[in-house]
Amino acid sequence: MSVPFLKVLQPGILTTIQDTGRFGYQRLGYTQSGAMDDFALRIGNRLVGNPENEAGLELTFLGEEFLFLCDAVIAVTGADFCPEINGNTIPMWQSFLVKKDSIISFRNRKYGARVYICVRGGFDVPRILNSKSTDLKSAFGGYMGRKLQSGDILSIPGVDLASDYIDKRFPEELVYNNYRWQDQPLTTRVTLGPDRANFTEEGYKTLLESEYEISEKLDRQGYQLAGPKIEHSSKGPNIITNFTSLGAVQVPGAGVPIILMKDRQTSGGYAKIANVISPDISKLAQRGMGDKISFESVDISQTRDLFIDQEKIINKTELDSVRRCFSFRVQVDDESYIVKVEEVDCR
Repeated sequence: MSVPFLKVLQPGILTTIQDTGRFGYQRLGYTQSGAMDDFALRIGNRLVGNPENEAGLELTFLGEEFLFLCDAVIAVTGADFCPEINGNTIPMWQSFLVKKDSIISFRNRKYGARVYICVRGGFDVPRILNSKSTDLKSAFGGYMGRKLQSGDILSIPGVDLASDYIDKRFPEELVYNNYRWQDQPLTTRVTLGPDRANFTEEGYKTLLESEYEISEKLDRQGYQLAGPKIEHSSKGPNIITNFTSLGAVQVPGAGVPIILMKDRQTSGGYAKIANVISPDISKLAQRGMGDKISFESVDISQTRDLFIDQEKIINKTELDSVRRCFSFRVQVDDESYIVKVEEVDCR
């Protein structure tokens, strides 16, 4: 039975429901959608005991505030916007029990660009084309096919307060190793091509030896960069329109690179000089306007190894228990209470 879970008090700049994406429909003109940083989403789902591809909330930058309408087990991952519940700082990358009538807010950006809130059981929204993700351009999926607005109420399938998924924590050093927030510029690894013939050797040298800045033209569709112009060959910047891929680095006639992200168009006619490897998409998704990036070329074999390494981190890492704890629902007269019992060493 569907249970009201969250009321939107302040939606922030852009808050949507996203899972890991919509696959197999690009040939029909439907974009992939999905969490920009699926590393953070997948870990958040693991922390609360959901399947990794379950939908969560994706928050972009600051200003969000939500009211919890029932008790639930949640986790907050991704960027650090100094989350608070009822004015008290809460831990990130950790699952915990939140009580009904509590308010969660995000006031200050410490680092990163996108926060994820995962709830045990997931959000109760329709699965369209095998995904709950919001497709903003086609206006379907997620919550009514749009970003959240003040007053919206989100539901979950039911309240599940399983104690096995309370106070689970993802190791802090693995978070640091994945994002390396302090790195400026961020080194973004790419495979070169596929449209090699459309660029000169000097063009490739420019790409790999220059520092670029993420411009103000950035959204879920793509990041336009500012920096040295990339030289095209005599074949020019245009190709016969074909499919696009996540992380493709297009270079239009002006010579400025554009990195395609989750809401990219399904096909395009600009030459692609390179493609960001999938393990680096989450890092890129957490960067914003003014952040610096550089590019490093890797081959297919290296890309495979890096992908396997990241999957091992996500799927094989044992989640630490902050402490053993148990939650019980207690009925006293007409009132229902959640009692949390923590194990302590009494020696």
